[in-house]
Amino acid sequence: MAVLRFLTALFLLVAVVTLVADLTPRLAGTGHPPLTTIDRLWTGFAPASLQTAKAFVGRVSSPLVWTLLSAAVLNVPLVALSAVLALLAGWGGARRRRVDVYTN
Repeated sequence: MAVLRFLTALFLLVAVVTLVADLTPRLAGTGHPPLTTIDRLWTGFAPASLQTAKAFVGRVSSPLVWTLLSAAVLNVPLVALSAVLALLAGWGGARRRRVDVYTN
């Protein structure tokens, strides 16, 4: 449970940092760049590993899987994806109230 609460905080931190980084140019009036996606972030930091992952997924399964994965997960704005992951981890790591049931 503590691990899920830590992941909640980590995902929320990523969501806030990404939101600030995406909105800063818009609010400063210097332009309207597209929102940061995992695909754009991965391409910027390690394009070789992105191509390796694409080749691996294509070799292990159908290339259609990479297309669906890319459309479904990799092109979603990072702020939305990390917020959803934070909600799921927070729900999973929430402390449950213990209910004592006594039968007389």
